Amino acid sequence: MLNLENLNQVVDGDETLLEELLSTFFQSTREDILNLKTAVNNHQNALIVSFAHRIKGGAAIVGADQLASLAGDLEYSGQQIESERYEPLFLKLHDSFKSIEAHYPNL
Repeated sequence: MLNLENLNQVVDGDETLLEELLSTFFQSTREDILNLKTAVNNHQNALIVSFAHRIKGGAAIVGADQLASLAGDLEYSGQQIESERYEPLFLKLHDSFKSIEAHYPNL
């Protein structure tokens, strides 16, 4: 689910710092997904691009490659105003995040 190899190098083995960074990732991504859902429902392209970009960046940092890829696809769709893709991509992104979250229930 998460490839923590790069993040472990960044924190230099500090488990407390790693847990704090992951906790921050989960908290901010939950908020971004809620905001993204509203933007998708209202076809707010600029907000879709913004929130998808934020999710993509955070996911890349923690090694959530599939989530980062889906967020990138949604970001691109928002830029291209491909509104028919918003809902299916959002649902895949949401499911991907929920799957990751299930592996880290204490965060």
